[in-house]
Amino acid sequence: MLRLTWIEFFLRIIPETFILIYGIHIISKKSFDIPEYILSSILLAILIFFVRWLPIYFGVHTIISIILTISIMVIIKIPLIKAIYSTFLMYFILSLSEFLNMIILSFLTININILSPAIKCVYGAPSLIFILLFIIMINNLLKMKEGIKNVSN
Repeated sequence: MLRLTWIEFFLRIIPETFILIYGIHIISKKSFDIPEYILSSILLAILIFFVRWLPIYFGVHTIISIILTISIMVIIKIPLIKAIYSTFLMYFILSLSEFLNMIILSFLTININILSPAIKCVYGAPSLIFILLFIIMINNLLKMKEGIKNVSN
């Protein structure tokens, strides 16, 4: 069970879900409807927060979060196949960015297990920046690919 505090909810989970859903929109090439985007991000953040409070084994909450994310993406009219691969790709990017952040923190010999929730969120912020950088790279690659398609036609 991953007990989270309300500080972690506001400083980590909400920004992370906004970035996650933004990335899914970019990868699935779905246009943005701002109220729908905000509502789905906040709803997903609340669901993930309570899923992490469930008395289940570590890792099961991630699978449940992926299923909830795919479900919400289908509800906001992203086709199922696009929702699945976009969600899996974004969760892979999320894991990769967390891994990179943990490597950086280990080089700096920072132990985040003994820190307060607010400090832990500050040390976790670089992973959110990494996710945004990955999304920007993916967006640029998709635009280049589309530009090449348009030129060749």
